[in-house]
Amino acid sequence: YIFRGARLGTDLVDSAVNVSKEAFGLDFSAGAWYGSFENSGMNIDELDLTFGVSKDLGLARFNTGYIHYDADTGVAAEQLAEIYVGFSKDLCYGLSSSLTYFIDVSGELSGDEGDNNGYTQLSLAKSDLFLEGLTLSNDLGYLVEKGKLNHNTTTLGYDYALSENATVTPYVAYTFELGGLDEHGAYVVQEEQNRFHGGVALSVSF
Repeated sequence: YIFRGARLGTDLVDSAVNVSKEAFGLDFSAGAWYGSFENSGMNIDELDLTFGVSKDLGLARFNTGYIHYDADTGVAAEQLAEIYVGFSKDLCYGLSSSLTYFIDVSGELSGDEGDNNGYTQLSLAKSDLFLEGLTLSNDLGYLVEKGKLNHNTTTLGYDYALSENATVTPYVAYTFELGGLDEHGAYVVQEEQNRFHGGVALSVSF
């Protein structure tokens, strides 16, 4: 389980449900993500809830929303929250980009305990790389409050259509630890190092 460059656990199994609706000239979305993984011999369950609004401004798409994180180890629970703002843009030749800034609003993280340190992510992705369905993406994390790069993760995935509405995506990725990762935020147990990781995802739309 790699989150913003930090290894939070192993053997992650997760599922998610997302819905979207266009109204009043805006695009609304909401989702729930559940993950179960192991860390230091403990089984941890995490439930993240998201709500977002976006608007196509012509030059780029503006995105904003709220994320609630709830992790339970069976011994203690952590509840955190962020608001995000950002812009995304589809470029030429199947290239897309986004820049997103995450603001900690949990009210529980301050001073020496740390917060998300103004985590900002620049993402680039190229779809249909060499063949249809093959996507190469890159996420670069930056800690605004520390003025340090956090991590860089490069992912190669292949979308294989099982049916008109179902797609399976195996992927491999490599994460580079950069100078700010040890200051990423003290609210999670982290193990920082460069690593390969991967998995497979199944998505169904209706």
